[in-house]
Amino acid sequence: MSIKQTLANAASDLVSMVRTRIALFSVEFSIETSRLFGLLALGCAAVVFSLLAALVFSMFVITFFWDTPHRMLAIGLLGVAYALAASILLVILCRRLKNGAVPFQATLQELERDAHMFARIRHGVSEAPPPDEYSDRKEGW
Repeated sequence: MSIKQTLANAASDLVSMVRTRIALFSVEFSIETSRLFGLLALGCAAVVFSLLAALVFSMFVITFFWDTPHRMLAIGLLGVAYALAASILLVILCRRLKNGAVPFQATLQELERDAHMFARIRHGVSEAPPPDEYSDRKEGW
């Protein structure tokens, strides 16, 4: 095999590898986009209906206590309850955002494997593949 053929084969392999990584990224991007829009739509609907429910409940409680001397207490307690609920939900939201899944994780893993392979080649180590993270699992999983 001549040097020209070897370089052409290496270039072809590199282009194929880049094409595969771009395809993987586009699939993951599509999945993340649809997941994000689905969550956004669901969240907006939940917010609208939660606000409507809170409004109706507040009007019910205020109307119930209107003719009593405790109407201001009822309004204040509703405000405190809503503020407490909002605080709890914000804490839950912050935790989920902090501990959420990393977007494009498969693409990042593939790029890390590629970098590991190129580092081994550069240092003259044999081209043995890096250990597979799923190799310790049973067949059929």
